[in-house]
Amino acid sequence: MENETKITEIGEVNLNNPIVIEGLPGIGFVGKIVVDQIVKHLNGEKFAELQSDYFPPQVTMKEDGLIEHMKMEFFYIKDFGENNQDIVLLTGNTQGSDFEGQIMISKVLMNYFEDLGSEKIFTIGGLGTGELSERSKVFVAGNNKDLIDEILEIDNTEVRKDEGGAIVGASGLLLYYAQQKGIDAACLMGETPGFYVDPSSAKEVLFVLFKLFGFKLDFEELDEQIKVTNERLALNPKFNQNMVEHGVNQPGEDLRYIG
Repeated sequence: MENETKITEIGEVNLNNPIVIEGLPGIGFVGKIVVDQIVKHLNGEKFAELQSDYFPPQVTMKEDGLIEHMKMEFFYIKDFGENNQDIVLLTGNTQGSDFEGQIMISKVLMNYFEDLGSEKIFTIGGLGTGELSERSKVFVAGNNKDLIDEILEIDNTEVRKDEGGAIVGASGLLLYYAQQKGIDAACLMGETPGFYVDPSSAKEVLFVLFKLFGFKLDFEELDEQIKVTNERLALNPKFNQNMVEHGVNQPGEDLRYIG
């Protein structure tokens, strides 16, 4: 039986050349945190859902004991930022479980974004370093030099210098498939140790998006998450070394974003 990937719309939506922001689970959960924060605090409205036979064969358990199926979700916000831009936000609790699944799902996503009339795409992820840092940099890659240069004008952004690093998963594949369709796209990768959920890195990426779109968020919830994370790290000073010794993002390896 052929594997199926389908998008189901749950409501009508009228969008004008929306900009897409993708944030699916990946290293440090940076992309997912970023998009979930925007959806929550700026009242994103869900309008579609993607389900696929390429997702991992599992369900997740919620706090009340009920289960939740593997899915990707599409939200929209009208008149977003200082330019009153329509945006589409992609989040979810999973990605494709193998190479074929990543490719097939990304193609379905890209075709859908094209059908929506998307004029630009931003993918969000984490770039694992295996080391703690005082402030996470935001690394930039894309399919259009002008777009990359525009982002690099923002504080705390740079292009990763080691040529050949890969962006794996939807965050990388969407850049390529967008290029094939003549759509400008860029990936913002928050620097992160890679062995824990990293709200601090997500906050730095949000600062970059603030500059690009001209919007603000209430950081109270995110700052509390950062405080809790830092307290846990402080309580276990050997945490970093233990993760490295167990093979999680060892500094000597080629640490690349897995989307």
